[in-house]
Amino acid sequence: MRLCDVLLYTSGAVVGLALPVACTDQTVDGPVRPRFVEDAGEDRTAPRADSELGPNRAAPVTECGRAPLERPASGICAVTQRGSAGRLFRGTVLLPDETLHRGEVLIGDDGIVVCGGCDCSGAPGYAAASVVTCADGVISPGLINPHDHITYANNAPVGHGTERFEHRNDWRRGLRGHTRLETNGSANQKVVRFAELRFLMGGVTSVASAGGEPGLVRNLDSADPVLLEGLPILPADSDTFPLDDSDGTLRTSDCNYGKGRTKSATVAALEGYLPHLSEGVGPEARNEIVCSMVDDAQRNKVDLLGRHTAVVHGIALTESDALGLRMGQTSLIWSPRSNIDLYGNTAPVTLLDAAGVRISLGTDWIASGSMNLLRELKCADALNASYFAAHFSDADLWRMVTLHAALAVGAQNMLGALKPGYVADIAIFDGRTSKDHRAILDAGVEDVVLVLRGGKVLYGDTALLDDPVIGGGACEPIDAGAGEVCGRAKKACVAADIGGGVTLDGPKGIKPEGEKWYPLFVCKDKTPPNEPSCTPYRPEYARGITAGDRDGDGVPNDRDDCPAIFNPPRAVDGGEQADGDGDGRGDACDRCPGDPLNACPHRDVANDGVSARADPNDTDGDGISNGKDNCPGDANPDQRDTDGDGWGDICDACKMANPGAAPCAVTVAQIRDANAPEHPKPHGVVRIRNAYVTALRPYKNTGDARGFYVQTGTEAYDGIYVLAGSKTYGVAVGNELTVEGFYLESFGVSQIRASRVAIDDATSIPRFAPIEVRTSEIVTGASKAETHESMLLRIRGPLTITDDNPDKRIESNEFVVTGNLRIDDHIFTTFGGAVPPKGTSYQELRGILYFSFANTKLLPRNADDLVKMP
Repeated sequence: MRLCDVLLYTSGAVVGLALPVACTDQTVDGPVRPRFVEDAGEDRTAPRADSELGPNRAAPVTECGRAPLERPASGICAVTQRGSAGRLFRGTVLLPDETLHRGEVLIGDDGIVVCGGCDCSGAPGYAAASVVTCADGVISPGLINPHDHITYANNAPVGHGTERFEHRNDWRRGLRGHTRLETNGSANQKVVRFAELRFLMGGVTSVASAGGEPGLVRNLDSADPVLLEGLPILPADSDTFPLDDSDGTLRTSDCNYGKGRTKSATVAALEGYLPHLSEGVGPEARNEIVCSMVDDAQRNKVDLLGRHTAVVHGIALTESDALGLRMGQTSLIWSPRSNIDLYGNTAPVTLLDAAGVRISLGTDWIASGSMNLLRELKCADALNASYFAAHFSDADLWRMVTLHAALAVGAQNMLGALKPGYVADIAIFDGRTSKDHRAILDAGVEDVVLVLRGGKVLYGDTALLDDPVIGGGACEPIDAGAGEVCGRAKKACVAADIGGGVTLDGPKGIKPEGEKWYPLFVCKDKTPPNEPSCTPYRPEYARGITAGDRDGDGVPNDRDDCPAIFNPPRAVDGGEQADGDGDGRGDACDRCPGDPLNACPHRDVANDGVSARADPNDTDGDGISNGKDNCPGDANPDQRDTDGDGWGDICDACKMANPGAAPCAVTVAQIRDANAPEHPKPHGVVRIRNAYVTALRPYKNTGDARGFYVQTGTEAYDGIYVLAGSKTYGVAVGNELTVEGFYLESFGVSQIRASRVAIDDATSIPRFAPIEVRTSEIVTGASKAETHESMLLRIRGPLTITDDNPDKRIESNEFVVTGNLRIDDHIFTTFGGAVPPKGTSYQELRGILYFSFANTKLLPRNADDLVKMP
């Protein structure tokens, strides 16, 4: 984060936060702190009557102009009209900023939301849709869990009594006299899928879980696009050790962490970056944020915070850190159960919310966190009611697992809301007793009526799934034939979604394997076995909530600067209750953090000084909430949208209309040529047609980089690489394809991360002869090195190997020929066995042109592409 001279100014009774005229390259030892213009006429220490943080507003409710919906004879939802295409769901609809009673959500057969509102009758496909009526159903976007470690699902909760830790390295390494907690991080494939099903049964359709398997929930932080389940996004990066401190490094006053720490350039290339920072309650945890907020090579500081970053944990954050996060549009992923179990305290979420920092909610892991996202919501809800003076509304907590979670992982253009063009990830909850958002906060897995991922059924009530309109008749009963979840008949679509013989129960079942470690579910009126505590506890406040200490923070009511909101003295705050702006009101309950005059509203930095109170639901500060903003990360108060696709002009990746997840229909040349008028912005969703496969890149030695090269012609820029990950799509050289996916520039190479591949013509005869070029035209920096990237080429010889180990490796995998052209083995692995010796001559070389490690290279496809001299 480049430091700007941030100024809090006073003018009468108004205090504002203003952008400077210019930024400098100056850096500071800690996070950005505001400085104040002196005004001798003001008493800067006396708090104003309105300085205390109060409850946030509830979401407005709209009664849609429709007759009461008819309740089915049994269950929550029933098909009330059979159509020919699409499905229309009616019930209580939760939009990001509004609750609709008797609302509608229309989804197409392609798994995309067509409409969400009071009346969708004007939307295309409405008349032909089947109708599913849920008179007592609460229809939500599928829940998103932005933080878990799913490969640790082969653990039960790790008990440690009343011992609490100061930093994660204390329990990880047994440092400073603490007990080392033993965990196993090698869950097998069945156990990981079991954990995904456990999330799914709680209404979750997407996770960022540092692992995963194909099928069931989307894995939003997987390098393998197959695990995204067709979602065309750049995966988030769950970075557990961004400071390279897994060896137990602890620092309080310098930034001398590991040499392999994450760099700011890596973060800048991502749409979602999720670093573990400030996991602990002591100064060592705070120091991690100090060392991650600005770039300063001399002090070993690396800027990891920005608009695409969501800090995981953030327990030891202070007021100045909160203001710094807001300035950078950085958000927080909160895991309260795990925080309280391990450290006895959690992130200062009321402070962060008042500062305008967006918060999402994640489970962390089974060892010290919650078994599913509904249990984590229960923890957050209980803390809110008893320790945070009910500051967060029901809608606030719900947004933490929907839109705010989507924003945290960089999927806000497609997930987290029921908007046109968004993917139809939907969860419907039983709203007979608890209404609106409360139906989700109070829910157990038995209250989850239906879960759809991209319109495809995955879990829900048996009677509903058995209807052909829903299409889950072949799905499996949860309880080995009984099919009951807490007395309600449920099915899960394990075999149907995963395939390959994987089942729910039986010899290949995921349930028997997973239940060796922990249950699949627990009914909502029960506590999961040995569930970690969600009650704050440390020796300093061991008595908890009492009549004399109503927020349980160890400070008596009459001496507590936040008597209703938990804010214990912390070592990171010098052993005192934190009051960063010195106004006499503790940071945890200060309505205007950083402002000693408490004169909200103040000017919003992100919006170039436009007057508005810092609002976590308005990330860019342009006065339009994230749920309605057509560019939630870019201030555009005019909401200009020339092509009318729902994306504002300043953030629209496509020159033509492409609402939500809809791809931008372009040619390969338009993608590859940055000067083409129709060139899409990187990180946009694209579709190409009439693309012919010229080469396959094998999985061996390339990890998740498996894919294939395609061409649409033989002119400049007509070739591109398609990253397919572990999925082959069954393509062969010569096939004609339609490809949809996410366009990115990766290490200097244009790519499409495939989300859908259709074989339009399965002819397996090569469609293009290699294009003849000279070595001098394609070597690094030459005239055709860029224009012919990813295209099939031929070079005539004689060509002799002049260097058989240009990188001086023990095991070389490339060589150099006459004219200084490198030949690499990305396709034809190790050239069929070994690198040819120096002096070998070729009559002709053929292959795909590629770029890696600062060099243009030719990739032969097989032995026939290496034509030796006779």
